[in-house]
Order: sequence, then structure tokens, then C-alpha cells
Amino acid sequence: MRDRGSLRSGSRSPGGGGRSPAGCDAGTPQERLCWGLRRKEMCGVLKGYAGRILRVDLSTGTADSEAVPEEWARAFFGGRGFAADLLARELAAGTDPLGPGNKFVIATGPLAGSGVAGSTRHITACRSPLTSGWGEANAAGRFGPMMKAAGFDAIVVEGRAERPVYLWVTGGRVEIRDASGVWGLFTADAREALLRETHPGAEAAVIGPAGERGCLFACVISENDRAAGRSGTGAVMGSKNLKAVVVHGEDPAPVHDEERLAALRKEIVRLCLEHPNCRGLRENGTANGIGPHDALGMFPHRNFREGTSPRVGEVDGPTMTRTILSGRKACRGCPVACRRVVEVREGPFAVDPRYGGPELETIGALGTCVGLYDLRAIAKANELCNKYGLDTINTGLSIAWAMECSERGILTRADAGGLDLTWGNAETVLALIRQIAEGEGLGALLGKGLKAASAEVGRGSEEFAMQVKNQAFPVHMPRGKVGQGLSYATSNRGACHTQGIHDTSIEAGKTAPEIGFTDRYRGLSSRSKELKAEVEALAQNYRAAQDSLIVCRFTSWDYGPTTPAMLCEVLHAVTGWDVTPEELMLVGERVFNLCRLFNLREGFGRKDDTLPTRCGTNLPEGPCRDSVITKADLDRMLDEYYDFRGWTRDGVPTDETLRRLGLQRL
Repeated sequence: MRDRGSLRSGSRSPGGGGRSPAGCDAGTPQERLCWGLRRKEMCGVLKGYAGRILRVDLSTGTADSEAVPEEWARAFFGGRGFAADLLARELAAGTDPLGPGNKFVIATGPLAGSGVAGSTRHITACRSPLTSGWGEANAAGRFGPMMKAAGFDAIVVEGRAERPVYLWVTGGRVEIRDASGVWGLFTADAREALLRETHPGAEAAVIGPAGERGCLFACVISENDRAAGRSGTGAVMGSKNLKAVVVHGEDPAPVHDEERLAALRKEIVRLCLEHPNCRGLRENGTANGIGPHDALGMFPHRNFREGTSPRVGEVDGPTMTRTILSGRKACRGCPVACRRVVEVREGPFAVDPRYGGPELETIGALGTCVGLYDLRAIAKANELCNKYGLDTINTGLSIAWAMECSERGILTRADAGGLDLTWGNAETVLALIRQIAEGEGLGALLGKGLKAASAEVGRGSEEFAMQVKNQAFPVHMPRGKVGQGLSYATSNRGACHTQGIHDTSIEAGKTAPEIGFTDRYRGLSSRSKELKAEVEALAQNYRAAQDSLIVCRFTSWDYGPTTPAMLCEVLHAVTGWDVTPEELMLVGERVFNLCRLFNLREGFGRKDDTLPTRCGTNLPEGPCRDSVITKADLDRMLDEYYDFRGWTRDGVPTDETLRRLGLQRL
């Protein structure tokens, strides 16, 4: 079926498209062809892009496509930028996150499929059922590049199917297929069944039982262990009766300068192999950072009550490498191979190796934060979360809060259905993961998120519910990393460790003058509050640009060797655009502000840029014991942050800022 031109007008679409009913070329009720268009039928070539956005309305069983205009791509790049602009323009304020009116977006960027180390990523986005504001989560692996090779830079799903379905996207075509046979299956089992049904070389983004049942921090899993973990995007898929999006393609996007791109690929691999952070990741995974952070008093234990523990060596990266590690996995083109595969063959903690091994965040959230120092048990907890499709961070911090509530007498054993909520009880941790996923017992409360759960329980439990905007803290200590604390407070998706820069990088002297990180900030103490407003605003802009391109933190500045200038070189080789680091930052600033506007429209403001009371209390011991962020500290930093961003003191971008960023229409 050929593109017949735009059948929808107004501000919804960045480009023109075609539309056809799902039943127009239907076979059986279980397998209906919705829409098809091959790239060779498209007009124009946009280097680095598939050039189309696919839209599917599950309520009507129809689909259409739109072209990606070059000016729109240049303004937002892709990834988070595409998703932010689509959702900000198309969702009405107050849209029910779990209603058919919400839209679920999967998007990738111009570098996906380029083979450059760190470029194999995709983003999922929607109005978050967890925070009720901007919701996003991203993951690495085969899905993003495969989706582009299948013909699309983004997929937008709205409505709700009458029965469980999945999308089969291949060769510029999409089918809505019956998913009754895989509904209720764990993620790896569902993925394997869907690949058997479609194509053995396909990739799938799937939800597990947690997403089907609407747990507010259900996630989307690809390759069995690649989690787009945060914000509850898996619950939105579940609310639409959408079990999976399966993609396969063999049509790579055209690039501007293949010879230069090949040289850059080779150079970035060489730099990664030489870089100490990348070598540490390859050897011991993300967990390589646990020991050093604990030594600095910055790794949380027992619900962020402590920042260091003599037992941390039982669960750190080198220990995992020596004990349960059985393999390493890498994304395409990446020499880092940070992914872990673990082996626990026998006993109550035997794990299915398909679900990978625990990362630093998981070891913190489901290990040290709940007082658990058994790597086998943590690996089992990680397996359960990936099987059910749960964010490990929100899951672990919710359990940690419940254990502290028990210790304080706020929750009783009867409240927990007879579970022993003592710190470090592995059986309880595993039982609560299942309850959260299944919406049963105490898990039904915990599955609402920490802000909601603590508000329901009350009795002072809000003070140690470690969350911002109902999104649980990642396992980085704001009292030791003050800038991270400010970034947690101001992140558009709630507490997030990937949207700002880690203070330890600045203290170590890392600079990037081309994007504003000059000697003005070099060597600032991680515990200092001075200039952190500027540092984090700059970092958030850069991260937004990275998430729009969309590239990995581990291969890029400040953690990895790919500088902003080199990133611009890669972008030029792919697209032909002469993008400067300054333009890179401008796009990032535009995207970050756009997500802020999304939240403002939903009623968020300065009142929501907060930190838990615990951040203002002293740690009992360790190098950070005298470092706190009081409400007065945060208020002062917020004033400085808003001023630096060109916002009012209420946290609203000024008209001048919106004009400068080209966002005045909003």
C-alpha cells in the first residue's frame, strides 16, 4: 500500500503520512496487516535516518506513517528529543497515563545502526503513570538499530486493543498480531516465542506480568536483560494490551561519509580500549564502581541511612567477577562489554542465565539498601525483576523503605502478611518482588511508588521515602554528591543519576570547554554546594543531547573517551550536518526545557523539585558524615539553578528563554 499523503492535519505531525484500516488487507482475526511502505517508495533521503515515524492506533486497528522533516530532525535529533516534541504537542493536559489517550513512544536517533561504540540505544516515553509527569526510560542493545533498519525512527502507539496484541514491524510494514498465546509469560519466554513466530533475527521490546497487571514501575525489556527501567513505561504498554513490539530489518539508513565514519569507529574503539574507566567496566562491569564509592562514603546502605559498610567487599565488582560471573556481553561495535552473565546453578537462588547479571544500581537497590550482602540472592532478585519486567531501582528502594518502616514499628508483620521485614532477609526480598509484580499483599502498596505508599502509610514514613516525584533514588548519595542531589531534585522524570553529571568527575578535574565545562568548575569538591547549579544545568543539557542522538554514557565524555567535539564529527559523518558542540548543547537545552514544559502543564513546579528530609541529616560515619543538603541549601541552589537556566524563581522558563530555544509555541 502506497503512502497517499497526510490524512491528519494540525500540529500533531512533523510530516505528512498515509493511513489505512487494519482490516483492509486482513487474513485471520489473529493476524491483520495494518500498513506497509518500503523505503524505496519514499521521497527524499535523510542521511542517518529511516525517514519515517510509524503510528498505530490500537483502538481502531489503524496505522499510518509520516515523513521526518530534516528541519525537525536537526532541531531535536531523535530519541528523547523526538519523543518530547511528539508528546508535548499531542497529549492533552491531564491525560490518564493508563488510559487509551496516553501515547507510548519508542524512538532512536541518527547514530543508531552506525556501528559506533555506544550508539545502540533506544528510548521509551509517555506520560508516566508513576510520576504523572514526563516519563522516559532507555536501553541499549539490538532493538534501536533494528527498528531503524525495519524502516522507522520512531513508533507512536495510542488507544487500547480489545485483546492482547503485539506489533510486528519489518521491511517498512507493520502488522497487529494476536498475543494471547504469550500474554502472562515471563519476558524471555515471550521474546523467544515471538521470535519463533516472526523471524529468528528479530528483536523484541516486551513487557512481563508486572506490566500486564499495571505495576506503576513496570519496565520494558529487550534481549532478556536490557531494561528500559524507569518511569513505568511498561505499565503503559500493559494498559494498551500491548505485549511487545517486534522489529526486524535489513535496510540500513544511508550515511553521508562512510569512509570517515569507519575511521571514527576504529578510533573510538581504540580510545575505549585504552581508557581506564572502560577497562574497569570490561573487567568488573558497572559494579566496579561500588568499592570506590563506598570508600568515599557515597554508597547507600540500609535505605540511605549509611554511606559505607565493612561488608561492601562481599558484593562489589571484583567479588562478582571471582565468584558468580560466567560471561560478558557487548553491544554491537562496543569493546567495553559491560553486560554481565552470572551462574548460580543450585539452591534457592539458582538463576536463569538468560536474564543477565546485576548491575551496580541493582546491587545497591536490591542488596546494600535492603541490608543484603549475598551476591547469589541479589542475582536471583535481579533475575526475578527482569522476568516480571520490573525496574530494579524502584523495586529495591520500596522494599528498603518497608524494612525501615518495620524496624520503626510503622509496619507490623501482620501488615506484611507474615513476612519477616528484617534487614537482609533474602526470602522476604524475593517474596516481595513477586508480590509487587502480581499486585498482591504488601506488594500492592509498594507497587504504587514510594511517594504514594508513604503518603498512604504516613506516621513520618515520608521522611525516609527516598524518592523525587515518586521515582525512587538511584544508588548515589546526594549527601556526598551534592550536585547529583540537585539533579535528582530537578530531573524531569524524577530522581535520576543519568540526567546530570557526577560530582566526582568534576572533582577529578574533568573539563570540556567546548560545552561550557571550563576551568571555572575544575576540582570542585563533591560535597561543595558552590557553582553546582551551573554544573548540573550544563550537564542536564548535554545529557539531553546524548539521549536524543542517542548514545551511551560509558563511551562518551565525561565517563568515556568520546569528546563532544568527536561526537559532532560522528554526527557529521552520518548526517552531513556541520553541528558544533554549541549547537549540540542548544538542542539539549531545548529538549530539557521541553520536558520541563510538559511537567509544568501537568501541575508540577518548584514545589516538586525537592529532596527527602533524610538528605538534610548527618550520616553516622564515613568521609561524608558532615555533608548534608538542608531545605535551605536546596532552596538557595534552586534559585541559582533557575536563574542560570533563564527561568523564573517559580521554575518556569521565561518568554525570552522560550523564544531563544524556539519553543514559544508552547
